[in-house]
Amino acid sequence: MDKHRLRVLADNPNHIQGIYNYCDRWCERCQFTSKCLLYATEKEDEDLNDPETYDIQNEKFWNKIHESFQLTLELIRDEAEKMGIDLDNIPEDPEETLRQEEQIKRIEKHPLIKKAHNYFNTVHDWLDKSQPLFEKKEDELNETQRMELEGEDPLLDAINITDATEVIKWYFMQIQVKLSRAFSSREMDELEGFDDDEDILNDGDGSAKVALLGIDRSIAAWGALIRYFPEEENNILDFLVILEQLRKGVEKEFPKARGFKRPGFDD
Repeated sequence: MDKHRLRVLADNPNHIQGIYNYCDRWCERCQFTSKCLLYATEKEDEDLNDPETYDIQNEKFWNKIHESFQLTLELIRDEAEKMGIDLDNIPEDPEETLRQEEQIKRIEKHPLIKKAHNYFNTVHDWLDKSQPLFEKKEDELNETQRMELEGEDPLLDAINITDATEVIKWYFMQIQVKLSRAFSSREMDELEGFDDDEDILNDGDGSAKVALLGIDRSIAAWGALIRYFPEEENNILDFLVILEQLRKGVEKEFPKARGFKRPGFDD
């Protein structure tokens, strides 16, 4: 896509401004794709129907993000040129660079970020090792289907397992990413002197809300899986404990997050 086409899409009055800032990037399950500029730009590309471009763990997903950033940078350069600003000759600010580096280190050391990172690592390991578990369950459901046992619905069970697993896979890394953005945004607001009581959109609260929604949905998904994999009860309970600790911690750190009104989603 070129800059001209992007500008045409951006001028569409049907799009909800900023709706993509506080979403979970799960376009396949979103009812607002027709109102989203970001989705419209992706729809222009041939890769729209490729599920790998929506998989946060896949290289294609990050390639798409990179392409989007590059196009946005081109537009920023055009606007800066109109204003007589040379982006290639902006002097570096060592103090600002140091501040940003210290901020990153500070956020990485926050107990909630460390806990979210631990959740990512442990779930990643569990998913890597759980393939035989899912294959065994598939065989059991096929056998149940063959026997046509009364009161059993193996097809529904398979759908529930698949749905729960997809939810877990989608959010297990995103929680940490959204929380990091929430803390970073809050620090930026504090540095710029924004009053927390002002009636303004607070990006930190918005990002924290997306993280909370991911936590909520992950808790529900693990709760569904424990029914089908009782032999994994201890591991799943460990995940649920971490998620509950994260939920309470985020709500304490960002008490206004639940009430944040995301454009489109919460209107």
